[in-house]
Amino acid sequence: MSFRYNPIQREAKRAYRSMFPVPRSPWTAGHVENICTVNLVPPQELVEFFTTCVQKLQQLKGEQIGDYLEFGIFNGNSIGSMYLAQKAMAISSMRLFGFDAFEGLPAGSENEDDGVWKKGFYTCSYEQMRECLSKRDVNPDEITWVKGWYDQTLTQETARTHSIRNLGIIFIDCDTYSSSKTVLDFIAPLITAPVIICLDDWKLNDLDIKGMGEYKSFNEFLEANPHLSATSLPSYNRKSRTFLILPK
Repeated sequence: MSFRYNPIQREAKRAYRSMFPVPRSPWTAGHVENICTVNLVPPQELVEFFTTCVQKLQQLKGEQIGDYLEFGIFNGNSIGSMYLAQKAMAISSMRLFGFDAFEGLPAGSENEDDGVWKKGFYTCSYEQMRECLSKRDVNPDEITWVKGWYDQTLTQETARTHSIRNLGIIFIDCDTYSSSKTVLDFIAPLITAPVIICLDDWKLNDLDIKGMGEYKSFNEFLEANPHLSATSLPSYNRKSRTFLILPK
């Protein structure tokens, strides 16, 4: 099973986006007066989206919907929105985990995905991120942070240390093919019940049409795990894709 485009779909998408391009990120690097105001997705839209995701998982799994794992935190906009949705719905069984090196994109990013990335893009320090969350009445101490590069932190030892067994929502916003592949390889053996996977940058920079980025890593993930099925769900904006993953 895969969501790869056939040649006709690819050309149709290319023609459509020549007239209606996918919006690009408004900020990647350099000076910004207040990093907390850089919202790549409107926060309230994410709160509403996560609320819908939780409701979907409740229908399938009951109250033990599983944990929220986010990969690529930046200034905390997404994980903060999940926190607020969780509090509003009084969901006590879901733990929130944030995975990031807090140094922007890693070295070598410029060699991936048609050269659209650069080392250090989307840099926001851990301290700055905590300040941004606090301004939204989000308590960062109620979130488990796993700091470091993914090739060092996404291990079986990390899963055991934090007793990560029941996945609920996986939010992948680490941009590059290699990082998103590392994430998907990490979570694959942990999927034993329904899970929702959000891929934030599926269409960014038209990487899906080029067969690169998260589009490539997710299709490889499905092809390497034939015991899993995927169904597309409505996502929160045009550049992202969201899928319900079910063990067969």
